[in-house]
Amino acid sequence: MPFVSKNNMLVSTINGTGAVIEAIYVLTFIIYAPKKEKAKFIGLLTLVLTTFAGVALVSLVVLHGKSREIFCGFAAAIFSIIMYGSPLSIMVRQVTLIFFTVYLLFLAEKRESYSL
Repeated sequence: MPFVSKNNMLVSTINGTGAVIEAIYVLTFIIYAPKKEKAKFIGLLTLVLTTFAGVALVSLVVLHGKSREIFCGFAAAIFSIIMYGSPLSIMVRQVTLIFFTVYLLFLAEKRESYSL
């Protein structure tokens, strides 16, 4: 961002566009979600925004120069890994469930072949 380093218009544009698109996704979810899911999501959103504000505050108040660039770079890398890795956690559960189901079917078939 401009307060981290100079001459980064492309990065600012890409990140700003991504933030706007994700904000549209979030607002759409909040509008159409059931009340129970909406309350849970708003709690998580509050946690995320608080964490972001904390990172931005530390970056602006405590760090200066190169240390600010390094801190913001690491924060961006960590949050990007979390963002892209979170769907994988759901996929791991689903794949595990599929393999477990196939394994149980295989055991049931094996058991039937022994009883004949």
